[in-house]
Amino acid sequence: MKYYGHLRRHDSIQKRILEGKIEGRRGRGRKRQSWLGNIQETSQMKMCEVCETALDRRRWRTVTAHLGDGMAPS
Repeated sequence: MKYYGHLRRHDSIQKRILEGKIEGRRGRGRKRQSWLGNIQETSQMKMCEVCETALDRRRWRTVTAHLGDGMAPS
């Protein structure tokens, strides 16, 4: 979770890879989990809120500090 905040604040190849889309269709079978989906599920925030919060280091640290105790601020 902390690494995602780092990626959002800096323009890098990792950020482009993380936010990129691939053309074409997915194969059959179980739906693949995504790292961003897991972050959204864990933080219990919408993706736009997660992205905005990650840009502010203080707010992001507050969110990640309270993930284990179920008291993540919204």
